[in-house]
Amino acid sequence: MINASVVWTIVVIVVVPLLVIGAAELDEQLRQRDSPLRGAVIIVRNWALPAFAVWAVLRPVLGRAEDSLSVQLVATVLIVALGAAALHILRIFATGLANRPRRDGSGPVPQLLLALPRILVLLVAAWLLIAGVWGVNLSGLLTALGVTSLVVSFALQDTLSGLASGFLLLSDQPFSPGDWISSGDTEGVVVDLNWRTTRIRTRNGDMLIVPNSLLAKANILNYTAPEPLHRVVVPLQVAFSNPPTLAKEMLLDAARGTAGVLEDPPPNVRVVAIDDPLMGYEVDMWVSDYSVVPRVRSDFGSLVWYQSHRHGVPLPSPAQDLYLHDSAAETEAARPTPMSIRAGLQHSPLFAMLDDADIDRIVPATRPARYAAGELMVESNSSVRDLMVLTAGRALLVLIQPGHEEAIVGDIADGDTVGILEGLRGEGSLAVRAVTDCEVLIIEASAAGDITSRNADLAAAFNRLRAIRSRRVDRLLAARAQLAATTEAPNEAPNDEPDRLDEPPDDDRSVAT
Repeated sequence: MINASVVWTIVVIVVVPLLVIGAAELDEQLRQRDSPLRGAVIIVRNWALPAFAVWAVLRPVLGRAEDSLSVQLVATVLIVALGAAALHILRIFATGLANRPRRDGSGPVPQLLLALPRILVLLVAAWLLIAGVWGVNLSGLLTALGVTSLVVSFALQDTLSGLASGFLLLSDQPFSPGDWISSGDTEGVVVDLNWRTTRIRTRNGDMLIVPNSLLAKANILNYTAPEPLHRVVVPLQVAFSNPPTLAKEMLLDAARGTAGVLEDPPPNVRVVAIDDPLMGYEVDMWVSDYSVVPRVRSDFGSLVWYQSHRHGVPLPSPAQDLYLHDSAAETEAARPTPMSIRAGLQHSPLFAMLDDADIDRIVPATRPARYAAGELMVESNSSVRDLMVLTAGRALLVLIQPGHEEAIVGDIADGDTVGILEGLRGEGSLAVRAVTDCEVLIIEASAAGDITSRNADLAAAFNRLRAIRSRRVDRLLAARAQLAATTEAPNEAPNDEPDRLDEPPDDDRSVAT
């Protein structure tokens, strides 16, 4: 069996020189690459390997005792050299982690976490030197330290709590310097975060120093991370008399004109309360910097006043007037007068051909109504058979079929008449959809049928316009069928003909379908 001293002799004579040569080659490679790891390799080559060779000669080969001064000195040099090389490598990795680019809004790695491995290396090296190499008994020292630490922990429990909270904040990183945060009644931008306190600069320019123990127990709202996009919600009220479409357009114009409000995501307006004499709205505006929120609110409020005058949308007045309420009189006053209904009917080219007696017959059976932009006013599948006269606004007659987008059949403008919409053969229907807010006069079906039967010219006009509309629908359906057949044909190029068919110049004013 080979003697252990012989093995160690071979290690000292053969292995250690080979390691030195390999370390020299590695050092040259790292030098050419200008690598920061070169310092650790130099420490191992110049100090650790020679110290290891001397220790191997003294201890295993010559058999010197562990407590001999020469062995202890060489072992100390070896442990210090290895510890220095390990610290050098850890420092390089810590620097790389600290300088790495942030991703997905993540903050920098806390310095405490980066320092923990190096602290651990120092503690292990110190324990090996004191207890392993020099043989110092640390049990008494550890006992004394335990008792001392217990006394100190009771005396400094508040300070230690703040330090522990600071450690948790540095590790968890709920915010970073430069972030706008809110916690309880505290709001501001984070200036600095250390072991014990966090410094926050408020909107008043004051520096608020908050103990970390308070922040660790509180809910923290971060307005900057993970991204600075922030929604500003402004509630306000508009007079009930304003149509919601006009009020929304006024508020959107004010939001779009406010400096600092983003176009994407776009501003949005919601109706949140319907109550006479006021209606409640909420305006959503997006900003990319939380610090501008007060200015955005102020500028938006100023623009609302100007926009309300330009749009003719009155805002609520703080003045209070005393009225004597008479429900019967108010109901009668709100009812449209025959003169206003007559004027609206005569606004239509079709009804303008009627004499006063015929107009007077249908006035009692006529009532006004209002539709919002985008609302479906009438559909062919509906059971309602009333006649409708558009007195203000603009609408579209559209074709609705399953599996297709709505196709425009024709425009319905001021003064046009919409009657009973004929249903289609097969699936689908015709409908009238408001483009803007529309005001209409609705004539009951019985009165409309009676006046049509009395006036041959009016009946002929209705039939002619119904024929025009039917031809347009038939051509649109034929175009859709041809497009579907062309698309399904395997050997033919697809036809990109649009869904809306170019119409010949048919006169479809005062449409009745």
